[in-house]
Amino acid sequence: MRIAIFCTVMLISAAGPARAQPVESRTSVSGIAGIAKTYDDEGSIGRGWLTGGSIERVLFGTTRLEGSLEWVTHSRDTGHFVAEGDTVIGGFSLVHRFGRRTVQPYVLGGVTIGHHSGTSRFDDLRFTPSGTDAGFRFGGGVAVLVNQRFEVSPEFRMNGFFIDNDSNPWMIPSFGIRLGYRF
Repeated sequence: MRIAIFCTVMLISAAGPARAQPVESRTSVSGIAGIAKTYDDEGSIGRGWLTGGSIERVLFGTTRLEGSLEWVTHSRDTGHFVAEGDTVIGGFSLVHRFGRRTVQPYVLGGVTIGHHSGTSRFDDLRFTPSGTDAGFRFGGGVAVLVNQRFEVSPEFRMNGFFIDNDSNPWMIPSFGIRLGYRF
């Protein structure tokens, strides 16, 4: 009996200090900057910049609901064909993170709506496509927690639209770096 008590006392005294698991924040806001490429039904209508922001809220476990607003530009000049414009994209996504550690891979999927406006010219033929289309989105990334409040995430996202006008974008893949703040 004394040996069992002695072993228990030694085990307890050798253990490190106990720390409570930090409470994970339930809401975060983030901004993103990066690059994107815009496609219409016949091919690429140019590359450009991506900027935007989002708000996330935990629904359950490691699954979150995200609302985002992004702005994508595009420009292409090949001599005979010239296109430039921008697309404002809004959407809602379910984001599922794998784990609760410092590095958290994640996937996302949801619905999107995009408003495109621009100009295109093929030789002497000029037109100004503009329209609003709905669609779906998917993507993924890796959230790296810098500290308890800040995170950095390289992220790939694909927005696809159901277009009525074949001059409007039907697909916009993008890659960016997301900086987030948890509260």
